[in-house]
Amino acid sequence: MTVGIHLDRALPDDPDLDALDCGVAEVDRYFRSRVWFDDRKGRASPATYQCRTGPGGLVVGYAAAAFRNQAHPTDDGFERARYLVLYALGVHRQFQGVRNPADRGRSHAATILVALEEMGRQRSDCVGLSLWVREDNARALAFYGRCGFVADPAGPVARDGGPRHLTLRLLFDR
Repeated sequence: MTVGIHLDRALPDDPDLDALDCGVAEVDRYFRSRVWFDDRKGRASPATYQCRTGPGGLVVGYAAAAFRNQAHPTDDGFERARYLVLYALGVHRQFQGVRNPADRGRSHAATILVALEEMGRQRSDCVGLSLWVREDNARALAFYGRCGFVADPAGPVARDGGPRHLTLRLLFDR
């Protein structure tokens, strides 16, 4: 995995979950509620990761991601391809915008995305990363753009009754 971030599977008894404060109530609620943990199966669905500065290090945040077949290369396409879909990313406020000294000065959040990209690249059938972001979330859109994500040309869609979402993709060169 990438130097500067360590991904462990999150467990529902992780006490740091209750301290997560990423500044987005919806994301904090998602991780704190443990809805991602399926008690019947005894595992997270989607896979949820605790992101640390290193083994046993400080918790930077949490990420929920899973491999899924999605419309490709755009939302309005009929073809499907395997993506690593990022469902939620929550970075503690104290690490937001802070450079990660263990990863060539990238921010901690960018280091998490690089680690997820590496995870996706390990699967030969994975064509890239995909995520949804509310079209009114300018800060997130700017961050993902700096990390190489591009907006789906099909445009925003309604996902949950709230503001519309854009699909952002980071396609792999294969």
